[in-house]
Order: sequence, then C-alpha cells, then structure tokens
Amino acid sequence: MRRVQTIYHPTPLGEPYWQSAKRGEAHWPQRTKECALSNSTTSRPTIDVLPLIENQKAGRFWTALFSVSWLVAFLDGFDLQVISFAGRYLKQSYHLTNTELGTLGTVGVVGTLLGGIVIGYLGDRVGRKPAIVVSVTGFGIFMVLVAFAQDYPQLVLLRLVTGLFVGGALPPVWALVSEFAPIRLRSTSVVIVMVGYSIGSASGGPLSNLLIPRFGWQSVFLAGGAASLVVLVAVVLVLPESVKFLAQKGLAPDRIGRILRRVRPGISLPADAKYVAGTEAIERKQFTPVALFRGRLAMITLLVWASYFCSATVVFYLTFWGPILNEQIGFSVSAAATLAAGTSAAGALGQVLIGRFIDHRGAGAIAYMPLLAVPCLLVIGFVHLSALAYVVVLLLSNVFIIGGHGGVISVSGIFYRPAIRANGAGWATSVSKLGAMLGPWLAGVLLDHGLNAQGTFFVFAVFPLAMMTLLMVLGRLQRRLPATADGSLRPVTAAAGGAGAAARREETTTPGVSG
Repeated sequence: MRRVQTIYHPTPLGEPYWQSAKRGEAHWPQRTKECALSNSTTSRPTIDVLPLIENQKAGRFWTALFSVSWLVAFLDGFDLQVISFAGRYLKQSYHLTNTELGTLGTVGVVGTLLGGIVIGYLGDRVGRKPAIVVSVTGFGIFMVLVAFAQDYPQLVLLRLVTGLFVGGALPPVWALVSEFAPIRLRSTSVVIVMVGYSIGSASGGPLSNLLIPRFGWQSVFLAGGAASLVVLVAVVLVLPESVKFLAQKGLAPDRIGRILRRVRPGISLPADAKYVAGTEAIERKQFTPVALFRGRLAMITLLVWASYFCSATVVFYLTFWGPILNEQIGFSVSAAATLAAGTSAAGALGQVLIGRFIDHRGAGAIAYMPLLAVPCLLVIGFVHLSALAYVVVLLLSNVFIIGGHGGVISVSGIFYRPAIRANGAGWATSVSKLGAMLGPWLAGVLLDHGLNAQGTFFVFAVFPLAMMTLLMVLGRLQRRLPATADGSLRPVTAAAGGAGAAARREETTTPGVSG
C-alpha cells in the first residue's frame, strides 16, 4: 500500500481542510487529494501549527499568557533596577566610593550576561517554560538574600548571582510570546512585555520613597523577592510551553494538542496527529553559537549585537546613575527618585509608540528613536537649563532612548528559527550586557575624575548616534529577506510556504555544521 502524507490545516470551526505535499510544492485541491511519498503503510496525519497560531483570535489564552509574561518582566525590571534607587543608602551604609557603587551596578550586569547565555541555552534545550521557572525562582530567592548581606563582598556576590537569574528570565519570555503571536504582532508582543519591564523599573522609585525611610534599604529587596516568589505560582500554573518549539523538536504531540485547544477552543484535532512548524524537519542537533552566524545570519547577528550593545550602554548609565545625577543637579532625594521613575514611565511610552511601526516597517523604524535622543542628550550636556526645562528634556530623551531599546529587544530573536530562538535572543542580551557594564562603570569613572553630572550626558550621546547607524543597515537587510526567512517583512504565500519548507530543511541538515 502506498504511504500517504497529508498535512492538515484546521479551520477556525475545527473542520480540517487538507494540503498535499509533493516535491516542496503547495496546493489547495479537493479535500481528499493525496500524494504518494513511499511504499509503506498509511502515515499519521501531520498538522502544521503555524496557521493555527497565525489565525487565532485574542481571548482568554492571550490574556493569561501576556498577563503572566508581563508580570515576570515587571519583576525582572524592578529587581535589576532597584539597586539604583537604593544606591544612595547603600553608599552610606557600606561607605562606598562612586567607583565602588558603579562596580556594584556592574557586577549585577555581569550576572545577567552569564544568565542570558546559560538560561537561553536551557530555553532551547528543555523548553521556554522550564527556563522561566528557574529564572523567577532564582531571582526571587537571591533578591531576599541581598537584604541580609553583612558586608560589601557579600553584597557583590549576591548581586552577581541575582543578576544571573534576572538576565536569564527575559530571553525565554520573549521567545514564548513571539512564538504565540501572529506575524503581524510579532514585535508588538515583545514590546507589550517590555512595557512591563519599564514600569517595573519605574516602580522602584516610589516604592523606595515609601519603604526605605521607614524600614531601611533592605525592605525594597525583601518586597521584590517576595513578589517574585508569588508570581512564580502563576508561571507554573498558567504559562504554556511553545508549540512551535515542541513541534520543531518533535516532542510531546499530546501536549501540543492540549495547548492548541487552549489557543483555539473548540478546534478538532486528530488524536494520532504529528505536529510540525512549517517544515517536516525535526531539530535534534546540539546548539552551538555557529548557528547564529550561518548564511545571512552572520551580518544580521553582528548588527543586532552591536546596536543592542550601544543601546544598553546609555540605558544602564541612565537607569543606574539617574537618581544620583538628579540629586547632584539639585533635586531632593525623593524628587530625584520620583524623576528617575518618571523617566522609566516615559520609556514605556516610547516602546508603545514604536512597537507597531516595527511590525510593519522593520528594524529600520527603530533608528528614528536614537536619532531623536541625540539632541536631547546634547542639550542637557551643554545648555544650562531651568529645573522645569531639564525635566522636560530628560523625559523626552528617555522616550527615545528606552523606546529604541525596547525596539531592539523586540527584534533580537525574530531572525532565528524556533529551535535556536531563545539562544539567539539570549546571546544578544548577553552581549548587550557588556554595554550595560560599561555604562555605570564609565559614568562612575568620569564623575570621580571631576566631570560634572551634566557633562556625562554629552559623553554618552555618542552611543545612540552609533546605534542609529547600525539599525539603518539592519533595516535595509531585513527588507531584502525572502518571504520564507524568519524575520521577513514579506507575507508568506502558499507557494512560498512549500519552498520555505525545503529551504529550512536544507539549512537544518547542512552537512559538516553543528547547530
């Protein structure tokens, strides 16, 4: 008997229509058209999960997915940035110099660098959800332990370990939400999550003003750690695993079916179905960083890394030193913390503004954000401003700087196939942490060597200028990607889908290269 391979594309009402596969071509014939592939018994029905994701409607599944992911990002932002709001009190308690305080900010970022690589690998090895669970558990526990540090070396060590879990949380979250989002909302889904990160960063200021004067600097770390462990329960109970990841790894078809029924309630799926993610090729290779530089990805990866590095340098300079610089410029302690929180909220606004443009116009649209940030930083650095003018210009600069940063994050993983997407985003995040380490350290050195607070804004204006140039080049490359490439702006047609399957199969099975 001839072996028959039939790919099901279930309709919104649950009645499957069939796509036959023959030599990589895609057809939409009568319902029972078949194609003989080999001499064997009849094969299991094969279901492509991509159309199911692409044609879904917003509902309870989306609400649950984005709510929990948003909370994880909120706490990640709070846990990483609260050190800047507590910095003044830590400096007094441990008698730190500016350089030592800058080092404390930097060592946490070293942890995030390691976490992005290690937990990003875990996300592509065992799944997005286990990686998120490990990260939230880790930064919740070690956030609490920071409050009990007895001396500066203990504080440094605990911030290093906390940073490892903080840095590992976001890459699998980005991969998860983008893999459940239709292409038209791919970058927007990541931006929505990162708005949570920005608001979490901003909340550290008001919470510090509320808690630290009454209960000491330890109170904000205890609050952040306890909240993280509470959200961990929601992560375990609510978050699904990525069906694209499971399908491309050839894992747990029963589990895929259960998740798809949550995505598309009422859908009819064959009990013995095999699931694929746009191609029959199943990814079983061990990941190596070589996979991020294969073919067209070589230039794309370098551009993503470099732009992310430049963005992180100026963002972490502002977030870590912002409250202290505001005090040096003349604001009270509470006003400086509130203003720093306002800059994070302004950044969240910038991320919302840029998100939809990225989905339609690509990475090149992000370049306008750092372009507009440069004159703002130069004005603060060169012009003597009144308090009101300084606040206005500072808020505008953060709309553009953090908005552009969120834009870079939203495209950091979209160019990679699902089997290596968490690694792609994780490595990009880890490279960016080199910039995140440079920013706080460089500002501390500049201040210790006599440069005033305003002068540091002038120095850091060079980074968004470089970022703008890199993003313009990346945008041009993205516009040239074929429709079948991950990260392409072009719509995928039925005919292109078959060719894309063949192309991805060839890429996955290239001899002599371990991916």
